[in-house]
Amino acid sequence: MPIDDTLTISIDLDQNEVSLVVGVLQRAADDCRAAAPSPAATDQHDGITLGRLTARWIDIAEHELHCAVVKLHGERLFTVPLTSEGWYQVRAALSACVAQLSGELDGKSSADAPAREQMRRALHLAHKIAEATNER
Repeated sequence: MPIDDTLTISIDLDQNEVSLVVGVLQRAADDCRAAAPSPAATDQHDGITLGRLTARWIDIAEHELHCAVVKLHGERLFTVPLTSEGWYQVRAALSACVAQLSGELDGKSSADAPAREQMRRALHLAHKIAEATNER
């Protein structure tokens, strides 16, 4: 079933979830070491690139752009609208992060608690995104 790029889905995220997405996308973009795009590839209608998606999430985290932000009990909550393809890419990056951390932690002791916590948070957020996008 093809992904519908015209449908925008808004998902509510807290500050920690937004920060997690930014970190995961930046790591994925760094891992790609993609060559500079050709002029033809910079057209907005070419779909979502990892670089554009990362830049968008940095804008969300640092400047509160491309989203709605409310303060609730002292915590900032972000309502982030993305296309189905955008959420798919975020979820894929989170899943790749979980797989990478899982491989790194395989057979290691509980001394790697921060990495295990990041893996748990990434898995939980990927599941949250999957549920929200499947409801549409």
